[in-house]
Amino acid sequence: MALGHWGTKCALAISLGSAVIALALPARAGIAECKGIRLEDVGNCEIKGELDCEVGCDELGVYKRACATKLHTVCREDCTLLAEPVCQDECTVACESDCDRGINITCIHNCFGECVGGCDAECDGASDPEQCHASCEATCDGECDIQCAPVVDASCYQHCVECCNGSCGARANMDCQTTCQDQEFETCEHEFRADCSASCSGDGALFCDGEFVLAGSDIPECVEALIARGIGELEFEGDVDGDFDLGGGDGSAGGGCQLGGSSVPVASGFWSLAVVGAVFFRRRRNR
Repeated sequence: MALGHWGTKCALAISLGSAVIALALPARAGIAECKGIRLEDVGNCEIKGELDCEVGCDELGVYKRACATKLHTVCREDCTLLAEPVCQDECTVACESDCDRGINITCIHNCFGECVGGCDAECDGASDPEQCHASCEATCDGECDIQCAPVVDASCYQHCVECCNGSCGARANMDCQTTCQDQEFETCEHEFRADCSASCSGDGALFCDGEFVLAGSDIPECVEALIARGIGELEFEGDVDGDFDLGGGDGSAGGGCQLGGSSVPVASGFWSLAVVGAVFFRRRRNR
């Protein structure tokens, strides 16, 4: 089969019911307020301050997702190959067949699931598998965000077309992206580590599933965006001073070219945070 290990998840759906499918979805899976990093699949996040922050920042390997997300945008100026027609055609035909059977297809969620299915094979034998996976996933997310953004309210067929264009476009540029990112990755990691360390005596740094996201004054806007999307809730542990007025919601993310979860916007309030110990932000489970 021409699609090989990249699969045809643009035609794979999960039945969720009309109440969930009707929800308004964000135009991006990568969260702009969090430096464009995709965080829909994280288990928990932690705002670290002082000693915990210094220890976390010192580990160079925690910056891979942040660097891959940043470098995808940089490398996209040179990685401009078009999606292969065979990939687009096979993916779109299978996806549109699901539309004909009444299955709802949602580009922004399912393009990423379609694309990342090939990352294991893409990174098989890589000298740094973790970096390769980070680059692969960031490329999938970035290309899918760009391709799917205009079709939030489009027809099922159009969601299929752009879902497949996004995943196949990412596939076409994957080798270029991983090679280009590799040239700047080490420099990027050191730059992020310097920013992270410099924040420890001030606003602290945000880590999700042990990986650095961002630091300093960018934290409140990022966490509010996560809460507003219904991705998580705050949990306080240790000695933390501050005023919080943040809402919460239920949410989860899924794969394939159909909506795999819900994202319910809720109101969020103000931040006034002095990090002394740690604040934990964890994914909310559907109840």
